[in-house]
Amino acid sequence: MRWHHGGIEVGNLDESIRFYESMFEFAIEQFLTLNGEKIAFLKNEDVRIELIESKDIAAPSNSVHLAWQVDDIEGWMKRLREKGLLPSEGPYNLKNGLVAVFYEGLDGEVIELVQC
Repeated sequence: MRWHHGGIEVGNLDESIRFYESMFEFAIEQFLTLNGEKIAFLKNEDVRIELIESKDIAAPSNSVHLAWQVDDIEGWMKRLREKGLLPSEGPYNLKNGLVAVFYEGLDGEVIELVQC
C-alpha cells in the first residue's frame, strides 16, 4: 500500500490553490466537479493533496495536520518567510534527530515540514 493523497475542505478553492502553489510549489494536477463539489488535486513531486471547496465549513480545519518531509528545512523556512508566511510553531530540534516547523493554512489546517 502507498499513500495517494490527503484531502482538505476549504472555504475558497481559488485562494487555497494560489496559497499551495505560491507557498509550497504545488501545481494543479486535476480539476473536477463531483456531485456539485469543486475539487482540485495538486501535486509536488510525490506529494498530492485534494482541495474540496465547501461553503459550509463550520469551524476552521485545525484538526487537519499535513506533514511533508523536506531535505533543507532552513531553505524552506527562508523561502516561505520571503513570501510572507511565518511559522506558527518551531522550528523544534527533536530528540529523535528530526527538525520540525509548523505553519497554518488558509482554513486553519496545520502544515508541518520535517527534516530527517
